[in-house]
Amino acid sequence: MPWRCLVATLLGMCGAGQALCDEFPYVAHVNSSDVYVRSGPGRNYYPTDKLPKGEKVEVYRHDPGGWYAIRPPRQSFSWVSARHLDPVEDRLAVVNSGRVVARVGSAFSDVRDVIQIRLDKGEKVELIEPPSAESPWCRIAPPAGEFRWIFSKFVERDAASDVAEGQRDPPREGEVRLASDEQQAEPPTRPVNGTPAGSDNTTEAARQRELERIDLELSAMVVEEINAWSFAPLRQRAEAVLVAAQTPAERGRARTLVNKLARFEDIKQRHDAMRNAPADFQAGSTPAVAAPPRRAVDPRFDGVGRLAPVVSQRPGAPQFALVDTSNVVVSFVTPAPGVNLRPYVNKYVGVNGQRAYMTDLQREHISVQRVTMVDLKQR
Repeated sequence: MPWRCLVATLLGMCGAGQALCDEFPYVAHVNSSDVYVRSGPGRNYYPTDKLPKGEKVEVYRHDPGGWYAIRPPRQSFSWVSARHLDPVEDRLAVVNSGRVVARVGSAFSDVRDVIQIRLDKGEKVELIEPPSAESPWCRIAPPAGEFRWIFSKFVERDAASDVAEGQRDPPREGEVRLASDEQQAEPPTRPVNGTPAGSDNTTEAARQRELERIDLELSAMVVEEINAWSFAPLRQRAEAVLVAAQTPAERGRARTLVNKLARFEDIKQRHDAMRNAPADFQAGSTPAVAAPPRRAVDPRFDGVGRLAPVVSQRPGAPQFALVDTSNVVVSFVTPAPGVNLRPYVNKYVGVNGQRAYMTDLQREHISVQRVTMVDLKQR
């Protein structure tokens, strides 16, 4: 049945056999000065940059050996042979051949031995500097799917509530900052009925054991019939650990589990809404959530607007949004694997892809599979 498939997918993604679920990507910060970022997961890979203490990074994967794959820092770049690029307007270029290699660049030398991504013919890339007759190579912004690596001991995971508003970078022109991130991402500050009887949250080790017990009980519950699911006691215990946590790392672990419980609660609510829906409710339509009416858009696309980067401390928040001429978010968007949206930032575009609805942000979400430039004057 569909609900069991969805549950199995979530369990597989979160690792039900593990003590805790790691949510990716998540925001972390560098805890030491002058930390090298490398082109691969090991010290034998050449460094590409050096980050100062406190620098924020987005962690996408934990690799063997203690290396974390992160989004390339803002100053990162890649190399592409200039003969494979046809420059177009506004610092964009089109790849004119198939399977063109993008080589990881370094701020310390012209070494370019590491290849992670191959670009398809017709793909657009962002030029950091235009091609020149003096060099056969061209610098581009790192394409989608390309990572850099940092050693785990130099990274500490952030919790959204631990970053003061005044400490955040101010939004740049054209960016969308999610309002009240803490209110959207935080669970209640106190358990409804206080700390459950019998739980011991007095030491970090005890709190860790409690989180592991909650996660195991959750895994056992969700393999049962969905009608029998009841998450309130588990959520209360997880929130009690969150309140008792003493460090950002502890709070991050507890919040991860609280968010995991919230996802399963959302599944249960959708299931109950479907079960209680009228008989003429069409099977396969989106249950439970009353989304706002969709704005009139070009019928060729699933969404139209100016593509704006999203600024948020929430782990897993969408990277981009489509906004209207008043800078109001129409829908959030995330690139599907192999799709690079960075060259289209601040451009007016139409997108096609898989549509869903984000209950926490009260907006539609599109997983973009195709993007097209749109002439605003013709609309």
